[in-house]
Amino acid sequence: MAQEAPHLNVQPDKVRKAREVEQEARQKRDPRQLAEAWYLYGKAYVFAADYLTAQTYFLKAVRIHEPLGNSFELSRLYVRLCENEERLGHVEQALHYATLSLQVAQRIKLEKDQALIRSYGALAHIHETLWDGRVADKQSDYNKALSYYIKREFLCKKLNDTAGVAEVSLELGTLFTRVKDPRAIAYLEKALDLFTLKNKDGIRVNTMIHLASAYLTFGEPDRAIQSLENAKKLYVSKKMNEYDISLVMENNFVNYYETLGLWKQAFEHLRKFSELERIKLLADRDGAITRLSVEYETEKRDALLKAKNQEIALKNQTLLTQQRFTYAISALLIMALGMSIVFFRLYRKNQRISHRNEVLLKEQNHRVKNNLQIVSSLLNLQAKRLTDEVAKKAVEESRLRVQSMAIIHRRLYDGDKLAEVNLDEFIKELTAGVLKAFGYLFIKLEFAIDDINLSADKAISVGLILNELITNACKYAFPDNESPFLCITCYLKTNKIELKVEDNGPGIEGAMIAKTNSFGMTLIQAQVNQLYGTYRFSSGEKTVAKGTTFMMEFKR
Repeated sequence: MAQEAPHLNVQPDKVRKAREVEQEARQKRDPRQLAEAWYLYGKAYVFAADYLTAQTYFLKAVRIHEPLGNSFELSRLYVRLCENEERLGHVEQALHYATLSLQVAQRIKLEKDQALIRSYGALAHIHETLWDGRVADKQSDYNKALSYYIKREFLCKKLNDTAGVAEVSLELGTLFTRVKDPRAIAYLEKALDLFTLKNKDGIRVNTMIHLASAYLTFGEPDRAIQSLENAKKLYVSKKMNEYDISLVMENNFVNYYETLGLWKQAFEHLRKFSELERIKLLADRDGAITRLSVEYETEKRDALLKAKNQEIALKNQTLLTQQRFTYAISALLIMALGMSIVFFRLYRKNQRISHRNEVLLKEQNHRVKNNLQIVSSLLNLQAKRLTDEVAKKAVEESRLRVQSMAIIHRRLYDGDKLAEVNLDEFIKELTAGVLKAFGYLFIKLEFAIDDINLSADKAISVGLILNELITNACKYAFPDNESPFLCITCYLKTNKIELKVEDNGPGIEGAMIAKTNSFGMTLIQAQVNQLYGTYRFSSGEKTVAKGTTFMMEFKR
């Protein structure tokens, strides 16, 4: 059994050290030393995963250092701000701080190389994150991440920085694992040896976890579980309490047991992983109260104190309201049922939807989206258990069809316009999802799509048609094709929409779509009829290759 996840708390010794530095700085009236105290407070809250509180202290330190000019400390603070913004999901803001860190590092003279090492690492991490999240410029972000890691490695070796070499080896090994580069294991094993030599227990655990992931990626599950068990043993023996390490460890146990098909063990570790994420939310909530306590001691007259007291009062009032809600739950349930009926009738009678109707409808779409995602996940699990390739392909194709409908409902739930989908965003997201499922991440894509909002019913039909066409392109046009190419155009002409999909494959004669009695062709015909549209297939419209072209017209 894995160790139960502990509740996250700020480590007292770290806070004590920061408070000592703060008191000494105030006695000496030394602004640089006070900035160092804010920096230490920020680090303490980072270890407790309270990133919002940590960000507050780092920003206070930056406000002291910026007027004093470029320095190693200012570059270091920008790196810390970058790391926190990335953890909070603000990638563009994180990139901004990483760029500022590099600019400062390039201008200073003292500790220049050490500052550059930190800045290169921050930029590498951000571009690796962007590489995960973007379809366009994906290869560019990967190349930038790799380039900054290599620059960081060069400087660490130049300074004979063993710990730095170990860290960048871990980073490169992790990156190579993700692209299935065989160099990954060598880099990670090197990192583990160096961290062991330097007695860096916390990062040793982290390295063992990443090494386990690499072993699993390259088909060595026995070595993977051994590495995970060693990491867990060291984590427990050293009585560590680090949120990020716990989260990654449980996630890798889930991946290991899923790979072996041991679903009971996988579910148990998934439950612990979810518990850690819940603790993170609690830590964010409790962090606001902790901030009040610390800031009250250090800045009693700060205007922020009044705002935070109002926040606490508001939370108390909310808690009181929730208690009253609990006492009156039976009556409120009856009222909610009656209101639901009233709102449903109003929706049927009125063209304009009230705010509350919109909330109800979005909740419905949200649930439909979740149910479609569950169906997609179940199909994915089923496909993994099948040994017959034909059956696996059929299940996977069904999963992609469900996925296209799930994208529609996600856009209905997240979008500003109720019951409408923007075709430009939807088509690009759907295309990326199908290409990713078939492993075509870097093919040449062209889009020319007008700004068109389409009703949900018609968007589902368009999504199913596109899903079939892109799937067939992945199966018949792109294999053995040195430069696979896909072009999707969608124009609004008067009151008609013209959709065209083109590839540079062997043409309609070699494509599965030519079989008019296939399930895919039947599905396309049914959806075109649903749209009251017309369509045709042809070959050779692109000059680069004869390819297959699908053309469809339907009323908006």
